[in-house]
Parts: sequence; C-alpha cells; structure tokens
Amino acid sequence: MRTAVGRELPHEEVGRSWAAARGPAQGLHVDTAACGRTSRAVRDRVADHLALEAGVGGYVAEAAVTEELRGARDLLGALLGFDGDDLAFVESGSAALAQLLASWPVETGDRVWVLPSEWGPNLAAFSDRGLRVEFLAADGQGRLDVEALRRRLAADRPAMVHLTAAAAHRALVQPVAEAVAVCEPAEVPVVVDTAQALGQIDLPATGCAAVYGTGRKYLCGPRGVGYLGVRDPWQARLVPRAPALAVGTWPGEQRPVRRLESREASVAGRAGLATALREYHGLGPALIRERLHAVGSALRSALAGLPGWRLRDPLDAPGAIVSLEPQGRGHDVGRTRAGLLHHGVVSTVAGTERAPHDMTRPVLRFSPHVDITADDIHRLAALLAGLGA
Repeated sequence: MRTAVGRELPHEEVGRSWAAARGPAQGLHVDTAACGRTSRAVRDRVADHLALEAGVGGYVAEAAVTEELRGARDLLGALLGFDGDDLAFVESGSAALAQLLASWPVETGDRVWVLPSEWGPNLAAFSDRGLRVEFLAADGQGRLDVEALRRRLAADRPAMVHLTAAAAHRALVQPVAEAVAVCEPAEVPVVVDTAQALGQIDLPATGCAAVYGTGRKYLCGPRGVGYLGVRDPWQARLVPRAPALAVGTWPGEQRPVRRLESREASVAGRAGLATALREYHGLGPALIRERLHAVGSALRSALAGLPGWRLRDPLDAPGAIVSLEPQGRGHDVGRTRAGLLHHGVVSTVAGTERAPHDMTRPVLRFSPHVDITADDIHRLAALLAGLGA
C-alpha cells in the first residue's frame, strides 16, 4: 500500500487483521480518539456475560469472571508500566480522575502544575477539588520544557504535576519519563492522563505516581469501562471516600486503590475490555503503535496544503491523531464535519473548551486506526477538497 506521498506503510497484515476482526464499517471511521470500533469477539463477549447475568444473577456472574478480570488488569498493567494489582476499574477517565482527587492527600488551595495544552475537563476537575492550577513552560510545539521544570522545582514544590500523555485535540505527546525523573528526587508525584495515549503510543514504566484513562479509544474496548492505577508509596496515602458502604474494609481488597473500584458497574463491559486487551496484545503492541504513527503521518501528508485548512502539527508528529485548523473568516467546522458524515465519514469537531489555553479556534480532528487504507486516505482528502470548494 502506498500513501499520498508515495511511502509504504508498515505492517499491512496488522491492518488487515484488525479490519477482519471487526467486519465492514458503515462508511469511513476516523474517530478512534472518541470511540474505537469494537471487534466481533468483544461484542460477543459482552453479550455472553449479559446472558450469564440473566441466567444466574449479576453477582454470581461477576464471581465467575474474577480470574478473567484479574488477567485483564495484568494485560492493562503491561501497557501502562503498572502491576495489575495496583489497577482498579471505574466507568471512565473522568470518573477515575474524580475518584483519585477525592482520595488523594491534598487540601483546598494546594497547587497542581499542568501544561497549557491540558484537557479542559481536567482543569474543571482540579477546580472542583479546590486545587489551584499553575502552568508549566513548554516549547514551541507544546511539549514540556523539562529543564525549566527542573529549575522550577529547585525553588518551589507543588502538590502534584499532572500531564496528559497524549492530547485529545492534536498530535501532541509529552515526555512523561523525563518529567518523572526530574520530579522523583523532589518527591513530587506525577499523575498522568493516559486516555488518548493507551494503545496509541508507548507508555514505558516511568514510575509515575498514578495513571488513569478509558478503554474505549485505541484499545477499542466497550464504552463505560475506565481504569485507575496508583503506585506505592502514594497508594498507602489514599483516603478512599466512595463507595460509602464499609469504605475502609472491603473484604479481600488489601490494596487501597482497589477500594476505589466501582462496585455497581458494567461487568459485561469489563469482560469485553478483557477480550479487547487479549486481541491487542495478540497482534503486537509495538507493531500496532508503529503502524498508527505511519497512518498518522500519511494522512497529514495527504491533507497538507488543503485550501482553507492548516495542519495543527508537523507531518512527522507522533501518533495517529490529525487536526486541521480552518483558515479565514466564516469557516464553519461543524458544517464540514456534517458534510463528511453525510458521505459516511465519522470525525470530530474539537472545540476550544477541550484545551482552552492551547486552542484559539475549533479544529476538525481525524483519528484513524490501523485498518485505514491508502484508498481511504485519498477519498478523505478528495471529500475535504470538494467540501471546501
């Protein structure tokens, strides 16, 4: 397969296998950063568990999948650089952050350091918890200035540093490992939002204090299943506040983070995520990530120079997220997205509320998975050109 710029994409077999596991899409789905397409096996696993619940009752059915969910935590931990026992399942990334902040040893007025590209709802969560946000220095692309962080820590110390590993509105990846290496000697915890990063980019075992996110994006698990991980010594400092029933003494839960795991949950969804994780590991995480980077670069190359649009990131930016910023007055991004949807192309309009300190205009975001083809890329570029005209 050749891209619009004449370069071959690697790992064709990964794309074909991914597509075959899902069956035909109804059009062109380039919206994985919102919600990926589940496989047939994932959908079947969810249905099978719901049938079991109907047959034996929800709690008996949940007990029957204890080992499967333990295995899912281990597979998830392998991607996050965490021990499976230090991970808890929750409903979403936003629910995970809310649980984490409610239990974290911080007080009203404490400070959290973030980058200007921080996800808008995270900023709202910090405010809801009574935390004061202060911004870190970044380079011209929006990446953390690690040396500036080092100098700042020599004179000051926040309650935590929070990083979004991969941004939702554009192809921006943060140097998490480098940040942890600088913060660890100062005993400043680094908390990482991995919602967009998980499955798309490599997340090495950095030693960050906590991670959280959701399984519905590049892992292509069901909606409604997120995760939260906390590492020692910070896990021992958690003060679980919910659920209210016997919060400190859940039987069998020795790890404090597991007491944050939601008890009233979609267990069928968790079983579906377990299947999605097995499929992802079966194809090979490194191969998937390499192909995702390649399709992102190919799509940016095909859309570069499109009249009325500007690429938000360099052609060789990491990962598969591609954002176009409209140029000129009166350009209705929502209308363009609706026009694409009319032609069967699923994409997202990312408004400025997603990153209010990094965005001045809405962007049109595309986030393909490994199953996108050269023909798909050409078709998308042609459709956008036609809609622009």
